[in-house]
Amino acid sequence: MRSIRFLLGVSVLGTFYPFAMVAQAPTRGGADPATPIFWTLAQMKEIDARLASRQNPDTHNAAAVLIPSANVIYRTGPSQSEIHEKQGDLIFIREGEGSIVVGGKMVGGKPERANEIRGDSIEGGMRYAVAAGDTLYVPANTPHQFFVENGKHFAITIVKLNPQP
Repeated sequence: MRSIRFLLGVSVLGTFYPFAMVAQAPTRGGADPATPIFWTLAQMKEIDARLASRQNPDTHNAAAVLIPSANVIYRTGPSQSEIHEKQGDLIFIREGEGSIVVGGKMVGGKPERANEIRGDSIEGGMRYAVAAGDTLYVPANTPHQFFVENGKHFAITIVKLNPQP
């Protein structure tokens, strides 16, 4: 009987824990879980649908934390330019299409929080047209900016990486 209760408890926790984790706004820091977490395609689509329903019309996006080093973002328009001074971004485009400008020179950059600079735009850089299934790595301390055409969207997962020597 204890085994059945234990398995039921583990099953319930495994079902709802991933959703509890994405209920909060993205945060920096904290430790990634020491145990595996699995998200099904259906769970990721549900997360995307929730984000789509609450995306901010001013910033054209909504985001949720999967684990401290990985965020899910639903975007319907352009972002500010950004630089993460100490971490790289591994970006997985899971749905939709858009473009990401990487490199060049940030215009109007101002510190937003520790190790992060936000700006108005980027001069120069390389524009990557992205669509579902694509992956892009942005090294630490590299300007980048997201673009999505009117009426379109993309859903991405961004994994923060500490550069390896």
